[in-house]
Amino acid sequence: RDLCRIPELLFAETLPNFVCATADEDKMVSVHKLIHMSLSQILDNELRRELASNIVLVGGASQFPTLDKRLSSELSGVLPSSMKYKVTASKNQIERRYSAFIGGSILSSLGSFQQLWLSKKEYEETGSARLAIQRFKQLV
Repeated sequence: RDLCRIPELLFAETLPNFVCATADEDKMVSVHKLIHMSLSQILDNELRRELASNIVLVGGASQFPTLDKRLSSELSGVLPSSMKYKVTASKNQIERRYSAFIGGSILSSLGSFQQLWLSKKEYEETGSARLAIQRFKQLV
């Protein structure tokens, strides 16, 4: 019975008792609110509209039946009515499961992305926070 309710955890505000031991551990952010928070942080209105209209579900958890419809329904409650959004999930289960890996492998093979690579030595000398600012400032 509990296995049938596992996909509900993606949309829950708190974890059920069988998952966490104390009340302090039960707070979490649902997937539709994470999407809303991410979109809200984008200042460029055109970019925000473009990203909202291209929400793609990939990975193992995306294979739950009708997850795309449920996510669309939940997003309608948190996103402004003026914002047009579209949730897409491939009908091919294998493609959906490995899309993140395939996309990452394509991205890593691009010459422009290879400029962002760094060595272990460079990472250890500079640190992650400064490296992120240095590397991604070039892209803006």
